[in-house]
Amino acid sequence: MSILNQHQIAFPHLLPIIDSMRVYQESKLWKQLSDQLLLYIKDPQVNQGTHLKDLYEGFVKKFYQEIDEMKLMRFLIKAAEQYGDFQSRIDFLKQFKLDQQPQLVINILIAFFKLQQGQLQEVDELLKQYKQASEKLQEVDPLVYSMLYYLSYNFYKIKNVYEEFYVNALQYLAYTNDQDMLQEQKVQLSYEMALAVLISPNIYNFSELLQQPVLVSLKESVQYNWIYKLLDIFNRGSVRELNTFQWNEERKGLIPNFQLLNEKIRIMAFLELAFSLPKNNRVCTFEELAQVSELPLQDIEKLVMRTISKGLVKGRINQVKQTIAISYVVPRVLTMDKIEIINKKFGNWERSLNGFLKEIEDVRQTFN
Repeated sequence: MSILNQHQIAFPHLLPIIDSMRVYQESKLWKQLSDQLLLYIKDPQVNQGTHLKDLYEGFVKKFYQEIDEMKLMRFLIKAAEQYGDFQSRIDFLKQFKLDQQPQLVINILIAFFKLQQGQLQEVDELLKQYKQASEKLQEVDPLVYSMLYYLSYNFYKIKNVYEEFYVNALQYLAYTNDQDMLQEQKVQLSYEMALAVLISPNIYNFSELLQQPVLVSLKESVQYNWIYKLLDIFNRGSVRELNTFQWNEERKGLIPNFQLLNEKIRIMAFLELAFSLPKNNRVCTFEELAQVSELPLQDIEKLVMRTISKGLVKGRINQVKQTIAISYVVPRVLTMDKIEIINKKFGNWERSLNGFLKEIEDVRQTFN
């Protein structure tokens, strides 16, 4: 029985695609065939077991040299995962000799499997080499960058370098269509990025992560929805909600430094307060900041200095008046609640301008 007939029995819901692949292969319509192949590999069921490996050996292998090499690479990335241990996957990939860009993708994928074998030093050198190679390319296919950042974020994840992991994961998402990612990968990557944002001492743009389409998978996850809620609490700088957050032993075990977590939420509370102030009068009192941060007054100056030292705000402290005059707040990705705040600011500005124009008109009429 042919591999396509086997797949027809195993995946009846994919019968239209399987029939199309058979017809296109017989007709030698390689572009249409490769397009159907890319649709096929998006199904979660064919990504299990050895279904894609078997499909390559029994079907794709006959014509792989006829189809677009970058489309072939999208198939091989999925199929290679099903070739036994990491060395078997490397050996499978080494048989392909392709053009410059698809060959670079092959090499990056081989480096990824070497990373899984624990060859960190070699992969570190390969990463530098492949980044330099990508910079010399023209009209680069997004898949090249997608795989390069995929290798990078996995490298830094293994090394527990949270900030570099997060930055490279963001770049990966920028070059990767979330529809090409399996649900399991979306949830796992979202979860890992959320943890990195929470435990890194230098990442404060929570809204940047919350705006990523893949975060929907985290929000809808029964297992990990709690960490999405935690991200939202930090994004809004709600100290009160963090203090009442439901922790259990498993969740606590994921956070290595609760002191850092408590500092971050109070810095976020300060940023939220600063953002809400009118731009022409960004002055807040120690008392106002103490209320939102739930800190005693004697600790407010330390919080402000800590926030300034991280480059998140610029301003001056008046110790006599106990006020903070803010001249700069770090830009943030705007969520709908932030857009609403800006809308209110525009409304206030418009009313202020109209009042000013009315005063001018009243003065003008006085002299007429």
